[in-house]
Amino acid sequence: MSPAASFGQRWAEDNLTREASEDEVRILDLILKTCHNDEEEAVKRARRYYTTRGPGGLTELWHRRHPDDEDILSSCQDVYIVPLRVRSLNGQRVTIVRLPAPLSDRPLSARALLARWLMIMDLRLREDPTPGDEIVFIDVCDLQPSHLKNHFKGSYWKDFAWCIKSAYPTRFSEVHVINTNRLKTMSLLLLHIGLYPWRRKVLHIHTHAGQIYNVDIGPEGLPYEYGGRAGAMKDLNDEWTKKLLSSAKWLQKEERKFYETELKPKDKSRSRSSLTLRGITSYDILTRTHSCRSLNRHDADEGTPGAYRTLRAMDKSFYV
Repeated sequence: MSPAASFGQRWAEDNLTREASEDEVRILDLILKTCHNDEEEAVKRARRYYTTRGPGGLTELWHRRHPDDEDILSSCQDVYIVPLRVRSLNGQRVTIVRLPAPLSDRPLSARALLARWLMIMDLRLREDPTPGDEIVFIDVCDLQPSHLKNHFKGSYWKDFAWCIKSAYPTRFSEVHVINTNRLKTMSLLLLHIGLYPWRRKVLHIHTHAGQIYNVDIGPEGLPYEYGGRAGAMKDLNDEWTKKLLSSAKWLQKEERKFYETELKPKDKSRSRSSLTLRGITSYDILTRTHSCRSLNRHDADEGTPGAYRTLRAMDKSFYV
């Protein structure tokens, strides 16, 4: 591998048993930037990204990617997930989630919601694989206790939160839960949606929607419901639903590709450098001849060069 090769090319060479596509290399290079150019952390994050998408990973969220599945289609009507078309002036992506959608009265399916969210993130990453963290606004103005019953399992949200923090090529820099003035049990909501671990560092709670206007996005990028001119939340959500359906084959192809990908053992990626280091510094692989002071001496009592000198007793005195 050429010394001028990018991080993505070098990581793929050291860890994949197959040749990486150009899209994969771009994503791997993006992971390095997400880790602020810390290669050691990027190596770990890239490996988690592949293992999470493979067998035994987040199978409930990242597998069975069928946008026309009944649960997924129901989720499209129960929860609006709208990535905005424009970024903030700081280069951050912005996503608004309406949880639940207006007039929705069914218990929310966490698995379907989060699986669809990951599909949307993958599609947007394919369209724009450039650096930039993400700000998420979760509007809970219509949330009722009945929405949190049955299928709203916290374990799915915890898996999703871990994925975004530790494995996905981009990160959530801020998560704002807005319009919480009607909720009396905020801690219960956070526990249900698995955001409790983020509370101190990333998660912010707001009784109203005013925080959304502090992000540097012009009115042309915001939906009607938040004072913008980009369109209604329902229409923007329907656009992404259509995009998911039209990209069904690509999503399933990606699922199979990662599921069938085999990674080399971890130690193999470091074998060449570790062997070189041992060859230079390790005493264990140095011969006794190299370590003996008498390398160039040929005294009769010492035997062959490099041999340990014998201990002899003469007149009750010991000599070496």
